[in-house]
Amino acid sequence: MKIGAQPDVRHNVREAFDFITDNGFNHIEILMDHPLFSLESLSHCELIELIWSYDVELLIHAPATSTNFISISESMRRASYEEMEKVINLADKAGAKLITFHIGWNPGFMNNGNFYFDPKLYERHCERVIREELGPFIEKSPVTLALENTIAIEGEIEKALSKILDETSLALTLDIGHYNIQRNNFFIKNFDRVANVHVHDNNGKKDEHLSLGKGSVDLKIFPFNKFKGYFTIETREAASIIETRDYLIRYLNESYDRQRDRI
Repeated sequence: MKIGAQPDVRHNVREAFDFITDNGFNHIEILMDHPLFSLESLSHCELIELIWSYDVELLIHAPATSTNFISISESMRRASYEEMEKVINLADKAGAKLITFHIGWNPGFMNNGNFYFDPKLYERHCERVIREELGPFIEKSPVTLALENTIAIEGEIEKALSKILDETSLALTLDIGHYNIQRNNFFIKNFDRVANVHVHDNNGKKDEHLSLGKGSVDLKIFPFNKFKGYFTIETREAASIIETRDYLIRYLNESYDRQRDRI
């Protein structure tokens, strides 16, 4: 059972690694949108020293605020890949096990007090840039890249990503909090490719990053009984990280016991 966490957002780098090891976690996932864990703040030499000193595995969450791989702007996409190449270079040198990334987003529009978003406006564009740009990029990455569920994946986008799954080593990060807000069957259908699970809770309406058990996430809908990858707690506050860890361990142990009883 590989259980780790993203740090408390109030922790500096040393405090984050102290917290992870003091509480017996398997790994730390650094969120590179955080200024203390950004590309500009951490070198691969510092990360190597930290993971060796603390004897933990390193996962990386690529910056989501500075990347958008499905932007309609070619300049934005080019800058996103340049940013991601820096992340991969850092991860490769530091020995990170996995990089989780967001695919990006396309905008909707306010109109007379309402919000309008038509995915058909972007579907052909997204299919093309995923197939022509993202696929080849993933294929050449020396570090495993794991796509997180952040947008609806259906239609032409699903076809393009399914092709990439067939032809590359692309992995998936299943965020159960995001799934509770927007069901994304692509990740359940391809659960054998899930390498990382982001663990937090919410009320099913907005992304709250609550402790497990404080919202409406139903763990029973996920096939965790055969999962061998990483569980990464993403509540980002020390007490709730521990509370979520304990809740998750109880649930998994009870689930394993029920499975043995059926056998």
